[in-house]
Amino acid sequence: MLLFIAEKPSMARELAQCLPKPHQRKQGYITTGGGIVTWAYGHVLQQAEPEDYDPKYKRWNAADLPIIPTDWKLLISPNSKDQFQVIAKLISEADRIVNAGDPDREGQLLIDEILDYVGNKKPVERILLNALDEKSIRESLADLRDNRDFLHLKESALARSRADWLIGMNAS
Repeated sequence: MLLFIAEKPSMARELAQCLPKPHQRKQGYITTGGGIVTWAYGHVLQQAEPEDYDPKYKRWNAADLPIIPTDWKLLISPNSKDQFQVIAKLISEADRIVNAGDPDREGQLLIDEILDYVGNKKPVERILLNALDEKSIRESLADLRDNRDFLHLKESALARSRADWLIGMNAS
């Protein structure tokens, strides 16, 4: 089974419309004749807070600074828990996966984080959707690329995200 993971529901709906019929809406995904399309709600995973690394950080103390995690943790966002479970189940059932995050570094990271979090080892392709009109989507479907070719985007977004965390937790 081919699984498309879109960054947001609106993108998933438009993508599904360009895949072969029949289409059937389910809880958290759409089945099509060309695969299954599911979606995130932006960040379904969030960076852990300092107290998630060590309970002593729950109470602010200047002597504990700087807080620099050695192993960065992600937690499932409480508002996205149900959708994350849908995505994780579909990943486990898929043969191939298509990252349909926005075509920027943040879009790359959002879907890659989910794949990394669940320990995905299945082949992943990347679709670059710069527009959501039918012609653009069909052209992009015909030009799927290896997701590994976009590792630099993921690393760039991850560096920015971690730098924001470090500055926010240690310098505010």
